[in-house]
Amino acid sequence: MPARPTPLPPELADRAFTLAEGLDAGVGIGRMRGSDLFRPTAGVRSASPCPDLRSLAAATALGLPRGTAFSHATAALLLGLPVPWAVARAPGPLDVMRETDAAPIRRRGCRFHRGLERRRVIEVGGLLVTSPIDTWLDLAVCWGRTDLVVLGDAIVAAGWASPQVLRARAEAGRGRRGIRTARAAGDLVRVGSASPQESRCRCLFVDEGLPEPRLNVELRDPYGFHVATVDFLWRESKVVGEYDGDQHRTDRRAWRYDRARRARIEDLGWTYVEMDGDSLRPGPVQDALLARLRRLLL
Repeated sequence: MPARPTPLPPELADRAFTLAEGLDAGVGIGRMRGSDLFRPTAGVRSASPCPDLRSLAAATALGLPRGTAFSHATAALLLGLPVPWAVARAPGPLDVMRETDAAPIRRRGCRFHRGLERRRVIEVGGLLVTSPIDTWLDLAVCWGRTDLVVLGDAIVAAGWASPQVLRARAEAGRGRRGIRTARAAGDLVRVGSASPQESRCRCLFVDEGLPEPRLNVELRDPYGFHVATVDFLWRESKVVGEYDGDQHRTDRRAWRYDRARRARIEDLGWTYVEMDGDSLRPGPVQDALLARLRRLLL
Protein backbone atom coordinates (compact mmCIF):
# COMPACT_ATOMS: atom_id res chain seq x y z
CA MET A 1 0.00 0.00 0.00
CA PRO A 2 1.57 3.35 -1.01
CA ALA A 3 2.47 5.71 1.81
CA ARG A 4 0.28 8.72 2.36
CA PRO A 5 1.83 11.98 1.17
CA THR A 6 3.30 14.18 3.85
CA PRO A 7 0.75 16.86 4.83
CA LEU A 8 1.55 20.37 3.68
CA PRO A 9 2.27 23.04 6.30
CA PRO A 10 -0.97 24.70 7.48
CA GLU A 11 -0.09 28.01 5.82
CA LEU A 12 0.00 26.29 2.40
CA ALA A 13 -2.79 23.76 2.78
CA ASP A 14 -5.62 26.04 1.66
CA ARG A 15 -4.08 28.10 -1.11
CA ALA A 16 -1.91 27.97 -4.19
CA PHE A 17 1.80 28.59 -3.61
CA THR A 18 4.99 28.94 -5.60
CA LEU A 19 7.85 26.46 -5.41
CA ALA A 20 9.90 29.13 -3.64
CA GLU A 21 7.19 29.54 -0.99
CA GLY A 22 7.07 25.80 -0.57
CA LEU A 23 10.84 25.60 -0.03
CA ASP A 24 10.70 28.48 2.48
CA ALA A 25 7.98 26.59 4.38
CA GLY A 26 10.13 23.45 4.53
CA VAL A 27 8.45 21.49 1.72
CA GLY A 28 11.00 19.52 -0.30
CA ILE A 29 11.19 19.48 -4.09
CA GLY A 30 10.31 15.79 -4.08
CA ARG A 31 7.11 16.48 -2.13
CA MET A 32 6.15 19.29 -4.51
CA ARG A 33 6.50 16.86 -7.40
CA GLY A 34 3.89 14.61 -5.80
CA SER A 35 1.03 13.48 -8.00
CA ASP A 36 -1.52 14.53 -5.35
CA LEU A 37 -0.68 18.22 -5.85
CA PHE A 38 -2.29 20.23 -8.63
CA ARG A 39 -0.29 22.44 -10.97
CA PRO A 40 -2.35 25.47 -12.03
CA THR A 41 0.68 26.71 -13.98
CA ALA A 42 4.42 26.15 -14.11
CA GLY A 43 6.11 26.78 -10.76
CA VAL A 44 2.84 26.83 -8.79
CA ARG A 45 1.25 24.09 -6.70
CA SER A 46 -2.05 23.65 -4.90
CA ALA A 47 -3.51 20.94 -2.65
CA SER A 48 -6.84 21.17 -4.51
CA PRO A 49 -7.90 22.10 -8.04
CA CYS A 50 -8.95 25.66 -8.82
CA PRO A 51 -12.78 25.61 -8.79
CA ASP A 52 -13.35 28.69 -10.96
CA LEU A 53 -11.67 31.19 -13.22
CA ARG A 54 -10.97 33.67 -10.43
CA SER A 55 -9.06 31.13 -8.35
CA LEU A 56 -7.22 29.89 -11.44
CA ALA A 57 -6.22 33.46 -12.31
CA ALA A 58 -5.05 34.06 -8.74
CA ALA A 59 -2.95 30.89 -8.81
CA THR A 60 -1.53 31.69 -12.24
CA ALA A 61 -0.68 35.24 -11.16
CA LEU A 62 1.77 33.78 -8.62
CA GLY A 63 3.90 32.50 -11.49
CA LEU A 64 3.67 35.54 -13.76
CA PRO A 65 6.42 38.17 -13.98
CA ARG A 66 5.94 41.66 -12.56
CA GLY A 67 4.27 44.09 -14.88
CA THR A 68 1.62 41.61 -16.06
CA ALA A 69 -2.15 42.18 -15.99
CA PHE A 70 -5.12 40.13 -17.11
CA SER A 71 -6.84 41.51 -20.21
CA HIS A 72 -9.49 40.83 -22.86
CA ALA A 73 -12.12 38.18 -21.98
CA THR A 74 -10.30 37.20 -18.77
CA ALA A 75 -10.43 40.81 -17.57
CA ALA A 76 -14.14 41.04 -18.45
CA LEU A 77 -14.89 37.90 -16.43
CA LEU A 78 -12.82 39.06 -13.45
CA LEU A 79 -14.61 42.43 -13.58
CA GLY A 80 -17.95 40.62 -13.42
CA LEU A 81 -19.00 41.85 -16.86
CA PRO A 82 -21.15 39.84 -19.29
CA VAL A 83 -19.42 37.77 -21.94
CA PRO A 84 -20.84 35.70 -24.81
CA TRP A 85 -22.29 32.37 -23.75
CA ALA A 86 -19.55 30.37 -25.49
CA VAL A 87 -16.85 32.32 -23.62
CA ALA A 88 -18.59 31.91 -20.26
CA ARG A 89 -18.96 28.16 -20.84
CA ALA A 90 -15.35 27.64 -21.90
CA PRO A 91 -13.18 30.67 -21.04
CA GLY A 92 -10.13 29.09 -22.66
CA PRO A 93 -6.59 30.34 -21.99
CA LEU A 94 -6.14 33.22 -19.56
CA ASP A 95 -5.48 36.50 -21.39
CA VAL A 96 -2.35 38.16 -20.00
CA MET A 97 -0.73 41.41 -21.13
CA ARG A 98 2.65 43.07 -20.69
CA GLU A 99 4.27 46.20 -22.04
CA THR A 100 5.30 46.07 -25.69
CA ASP A 101 9.05 45.87 -24.97
CA ALA A 102 8.75 43.20 -22.25
CA ALA A 103 9.57 39.56 -22.89
CA PRO A 104 6.56 37.54 -24.04
CA ILE A 105 4.86 35.09 -21.69
CA ARG A 106 4.95 31.57 -23.05
CA ARG A 107 3.11 29.58 -20.44
CA ARG A 108 0.61 26.76 -20.75
CA GLY A 109 -2.91 28.05 -20.18
CA CYS A 110 -2.06 31.67 -21.03
CA ARG A 111 -2.64 33.77 -24.16
CA PHE A 112 -0.16 36.65 -24.42
CA HIS A 113 -0.89 40.23 -25.53
CA ARG A 114 1.29 43.34 -25.78
CA GLY A 115 0.61 47.02 -25.13
CA LEU A 116 0.01 47.31 -21.39
CA GLU A 117 1.74 50.70 -21.33
CA ARG A 118 -1.23 52.10 -23.27
CA ARG A 119 -3.85 50.71 -20.88
CA ARG A 120 -4.97 51.71 -17.42
CA VAL A 121 -4.65 48.90 -14.88
CA ILE A 122 -6.87 48.46 -11.83
CA GLU A 123 -6.93 45.94 -9.00
CA VAL A 124 -9.91 43.62 -8.56
CA GLY A 125 -9.85 41.16 -5.69
CA GLY A 126 -6.08 41.40 -5.49
CA LEU A 127 -5.60 40.79 -9.23
CA LEU A 128 -4.36 43.32 -11.78
CA VAL A 129 -6.68 43.73 -14.77
CA THR A 130 -7.03 46.20 -17.60
CA SER A 131 -9.67 48.86 -16.94
CA PRO A 132 -13.26 48.25 -18.13
CA ILE A 133 -12.92 50.83 -20.92
CA ASP A 134 -9.62 49.41 -22.18
CA THR A 135 -11.06 45.89 -21.94
CA TRP A 136 -14.04 46.99 -24.04
CA LEU A 137 -11.75 48.43 -26.70
CA ASP A 138 -9.49 45.36 -26.71
CA LEU A 139 -12.43 43.00 -27.20
CA ALA A 140 -13.58 44.92 -30.28
CA VAL A 141 -10.87 42.98 -32.13
CA CYS A 142 -12.49 39.58 -31.51
CA TRP A 143 -16.15 40.21 -30.56
CA GLY A 144 -19.05 41.26 -32.74
CA ARG A 145 -20.92 44.53 -32.42
CA THR A 146 -23.86 43.16 -30.40
CA ASP A 147 -21.62 41.46 -27.81
CA LEU A 148 -19.70 44.71 -27.51
CA VAL A 149 -22.93 46.67 -26.98
CA VAL A 150 -23.88 44.24 -24.20
CA LEU A 151 -20.49 44.80 -22.57
CA GLY A 152 -20.68 48.57 -23.01
CA ASP A 153 -24.18 48.75 -21.51
CA ALA A 154 -22.94 46.79 -18.49
CA ILE A 155 -19.93 49.08 -18.07
CA VAL A 156 -22.26 52.08 -18.10
CA ALA A 157 -24.70 50.42 -15.68
CA ALA A 158 -21.83 49.71 -13.27
CA GLY A 159 -20.81 53.38 -13.31
CA TRP A 160 -17.38 52.84 -14.88
CA ALA A 161 -18.06 55.09 -17.87
CA SER A 162 -20.77 56.98 -19.70
CA PRO A 163 -21.81 56.22 -23.28
CA GLN A 164 -20.17 59.51 -24.26
CA VAL A 165 -16.82 58.41 -22.79
CA LEU A 166 -16.94 55.06 -24.60
CA ARG A 167 -17.76 56.78 -27.88
CA ALA A 168 -14.97 59.32 -27.36
CA ARG A 169 -12.42 56.57 -26.69
CA ALA A 170 -13.56 54.73 -29.80
CA GLU A 171 -13.30 57.89 -31.89
CA ALA A 172 -9.81 58.55 -30.54
CA GLY A 173 -8.60 55.08 -31.55
CA ARG A 174 -7.93 55.83 -35.22
CA GLY A 175 -5.89 53.03 -36.79
CA ARG A 176 -6.40 50.65 -33.91
CA ARG A 177 -7.54 47.09 -34.72
CA GLY A 178 -11.26 46.57 -34.20
CA ILE A 179 -11.98 50.28 -33.96
CA ARG A 180 -14.80 50.17 -36.53
CA THR A 181 -16.62 47.61 -34.40
CA ALA A 182 -16.00 49.70 -31.28
CA ARG A 183 -17.42 52.80 -32.97
CA ALA A 184 -20.49 50.93 -34.21
CA ALA A 185 -21.07 49.51 -30.74
CA GLY A 186 -20.40 52.82 -29.03
CA ASP A 187 -23.19 54.42 -31.07
CA LEU A 188 -25.64 51.92 -29.53
CA VAL A 189 -24.50 51.90 -25.89
CA ARG A 190 -27.19 53.40 -23.66
CA VAL A 191 -27.94 54.27 -20.05
CA GLY A 192 -30.68 52.14 -18.52
CA SER A 193 -30.20 48.68 -19.98
CA ALA A 194 -30.71 46.27 -17.08
CA SER A 195 -29.53 42.96 -18.58
CA PRO A 196 -27.58 41.48 -21.49
CA GLN A 197 -30.85 40.16 -22.95
CA GLU A 198 -32.35 43.66 -23.00
CA SER A 199 -29.25 44.95 -24.78
CA ARG A 200 -29.49 42.17 -27.37
CA CYS A 201 -33.18 42.89 -27.95
CA ARG A 202 -32.41 46.56 -28.50
CA CYS A 203 -29.75 45.71 -31.08
CA LEU A 204 -32.29 43.49 -32.83
CA PHE A 205 -34.79 46.37 -32.97
CA VAL A 206 -32.18 48.68 -34.49
CA ASP A 207 -31.05 46.10 -37.04
CA GLU A 208 -34.64 45.62 -38.16
CA GLY A 209 -35.24 49.34 -38.64
CA LEU A 210 -37.63 49.67 -35.69
CA PRO A 211 -37.78 52.82 -33.55
CA GLU A 212 -35.47 52.65 -30.57
CA PRO A 213 -37.39 52.31 -27.29
CA ARG A 214 -36.87 54.10 -24.01
CA LEU A 215 -35.41 51.78 -21.39
CA ASN A 216 -36.77 50.77 -17.99
CA VAL A 217 -39.42 53.45 -17.77
CA GLU A 218 -41.80 53.80 -14.83
CA LEU A 219 -45.52 53.74 -15.64
CA ARG A 220 -48.00 55.45 -13.31
CA ASP A 221 -51.78 55.42 -13.24
CA PRO A 222 -53.88 58.61 -13.65
CA TYR A 223 -53.59 59.21 -9.90
CA GLY A 224 -49.80 59.11 -9.95
CA PHE A 225 -49.38 55.68 -8.35
CA HIS A 226 -46.65 53.34 -9.57
CA VAL A 227 -47.92 50.53 -11.80
CA ALA A 228 -44.74 49.01 -13.28
CA THR A 229 -41.26 49.70 -14.59
CA VAL A 230 -41.14 48.27 -18.10
CA ASP A 231 -38.09 47.10 -20.04
CA PHE A 232 -38.97 48.87 -23.31
CA LEU A 233 -41.39 51.69 -24.01
CA TRP A 234 -42.49 53.25 -27.29
CA ARG A 235 -44.54 56.16 -26.00
CA GLU A 236 -45.87 57.48 -29.30
CA SER A 237 -47.25 54.06 -30.26
CA LYS A 238 -48.43 53.29 -26.72
CA VAL A 239 -46.47 49.99 -26.72
CA VAL A 240 -44.43 48.37 -23.95
CA GLY A 241 -42.10 45.41 -24.34
CA GLU A 242 -40.98 43.02 -21.62
CA TYR A 243 -38.20 40.43 -21.73
CA ASP A 244 -39.09 37.43 -19.57
CA GLY A 245 -36.43 34.97 -18.41
CA ASP A 246 -36.97 31.28 -17.71
CA GLN A 247 -37.98 31.92 -14.10
CA HIS A 248 -41.24 33.34 -15.37
CA ARG A 249 -42.14 29.92 -16.76
CA THR A 250 -40.82 27.75 -13.92
CA ASP A 251 -41.95 29.77 -10.89
CA ARG A 252 -45.75 29.68 -10.47
CA ARG A 253 -45.77 32.64 -8.10
CA ALA A 254 -43.71 34.76 -10.51
CA TRP A 255 -46.03 33.75 -13.35
CA ARG A 256 -49.13 34.87 -11.41
CA TYR A 257 -47.49 38.17 -10.47
CA ASP A 258 -46.53 38.83 -14.10
CA ARG A 259 -50.06 38.11 -15.33
CA ALA A 260 -51.55 40.58 -12.84
CA ARG A 261 -48.88 43.15 -13.68
CA ARG A 262 -49.58 42.77 -17.38
CA ALA A 263 -53.30 43.28 -16.78
CA ARG A 264 -52.61 46.53 -14.90
CA ILE A 265 -50.43 47.80 -17.76
CA GLU A 266 -53.03 46.90 -20.39
CA ASP A 267 -55.76 48.55 -18.32
CA LEU A 268 -53.87 51.82 -18.79
CA GLY A 269 -54.24 51.44 -22.55
CA TRP A 270 -50.78 50.09 -23.41
CA THR A 271 -50.21 47.24 -25.86
CA TYR A 272 -48.05 44.62 -24.14
CA VAL A 273 -45.42 42.68 -26.13
CA GLU A 274 -43.68 39.69 -24.54
CA MET A 275 -40.18 38.55 -25.45
CA ASP A 276 -38.01 35.66 -24.29
CA GLY A 277 -34.88 33.75 -25.21
CA ASP A 278 -36.44 32.42 -28.42
CA SER A 279 -36.98 36.02 -29.52
CA LEU A 280 -33.21 36.46 -29.75
CA ARG A 281 -32.67 33.46 -32.01
CA PRO A 282 -33.52 33.51 -35.72
CA GLY A 283 -36.63 31.44 -36.32
CA PRO A 284 -40.43 31.51 -36.25
CA VAL A 285 -40.70 33.08 -32.78
CA GLN A 286 -38.40 35.96 -33.71
CA ASP A 287 -40.13 36.42 -37.07
CA ALA A 288 -43.53 36.65 -35.38
CA LEU A 289 -42.25 39.15 -32.82
CA LEU A 290 -40.70 41.41 -35.47
CA ALA A 291 -43.80 41.26 -37.63
CA ARG A 292 -45.95 42.31 -34.69
CA LEU A 293 -43.63 45.16 -33.74
CA ARG A 294 -43.61 46.44 -37.31
CA ARG A 295 -47.42 46.50 -37.32
CA LEU A 296 -47.51 48.33 -33.98
CA LEU A 297 -44.62 50.78 -34.46
CA LEU A 298 -44.28 51.61 -38.15
